[in-house]
Amino acid sequence: MENFHEITFHFVVWYKALMKKLLGILIFTLFTGSAFAITCPADRNDYFCITPEMAPNSPIKLTDFYTIPARIMGLFSKELQTTGYPLMLDAQWESPFFGAGVSFYNEQFRMMILGGTTRIQGMSLDAYAAVVCHEMGHILGGAPHQTITGAEWSSSEGQSDFFAASVCLPRYYKAIGELEHNIAKRVEKAGFEMMNSMKEFDSNSVGQGRKLVRHAVNVTVVNETLINNYPSIQCRYETFRNPAKRASCWYKE
Repeated sequence: MENFHEITFHFVVWYKALMKKLLGILIFTLFTGSAFAITCPADRNDYFCITPEMAPNSPIKLTDFYTIPARIMGLFSKELQTTGYPLMLDAQWESPFFGAGVSFYNEQFRMMILGGTTRIQGMSLDAYAAVVCHEMGHILGGAPHQTITGAEWSSSEGQSDFFAASVCLPRYYKAIGELEHNIAKRVEKAGFEMMNSMKEFDSNSVGQGRKLVRHAVNVTVVNETLINNYPSIQCRYETFRNPAKRASCWYKE
């Protein structure tokens, strides 16, 4: 999820770390460029493009699109401060494209989320929170880190999932009032719904019919930790199903 389609009309949410009780103070500043209407190509069935008007029944509404990442950023204000760099949320509701990711340049982190991501089939509020937590994991997840030049600061994909499942989602659910004994079930649900909605976009699953099984399965144990690649969808789900330890299908002890 590192390739993005840029559009000139966008919202920039500027985060300022001041935490009070559950949610920090978030200062939203709206920047507009020369806006233009986006139309999806009618002759490209293979081209992902879903505008807000094309998905009026999407479970993620405009307010959810901004408030979920804003809340999660607030919950991790102290940890973000320790990085020494600000985090900017560039959330583009009007974008019809699928994509989310984190980058670092000009002495700041930038989390981009394209609106089309929330309109893919099967996406849910819990799955969207998992997407945000995964991207936060690239910044705060720790080792193992990627070894790609310029991305050495970023936790690997598997580690970002592990952070999302074991740290970020539990903290988020606790903050929104979920009962303690339900949090593990909610984490599993979020992970499954995220992976299930994204399986059609997973190149690792082409030969497997892009299937996702919602229970423990025998996954391949890796000979070396996956550092710069995504684990399979099934392997990634395993992290959310059992977040007590790093899954052996991507992490080598």
